Amino acid sequence: MTAYCLPVEFSYNGRKYIAAMGPFEHSTEREFALTVSRKAIDDCSSVGKLREVSHNLLEGWSSMQTAVQSLMLENIQLRQALAKSQVDLEAAEEIMTQASEMLEAMRKQSESEKQSKNAKKSLWPW
Repeated sequence: MTAYCLPVEFSYNGRKYIAAMGPFEHSTEREFALTVSRKAIDDCSSVGKLREVSHNLLEGWSSMQTAVQSLMLENIQLRQALAKSQVDLEAAEEIMTQASEMLEAMRKQSESEKQSKNAKKSLWPW
């Protein structure tokens, strides 16, 4: 089986990127379809029959192109969603870190105020 890749150009955050989708491998189903199509062409005995076979092949090719375009669009959208979610996760982590630091500072300030109040009540803690 032969492997191949498809180059894909897409735009994200105002910048253009080129990525490779794949590698893809020709499946046994695809090889079977090619073999059946070749046999149908070879068995054509008239121009009318050849026209009928070529129309069927054209319809199949058109359907396959539509499917590939849909898959490419879905792949690009998934890549963009993953990139956006990564940025969102990093931003959320930064917010959590800042909140944690603020809570720790507030806790230390509260402890300091408690110690200060206790020290004012009694000059000699023992």
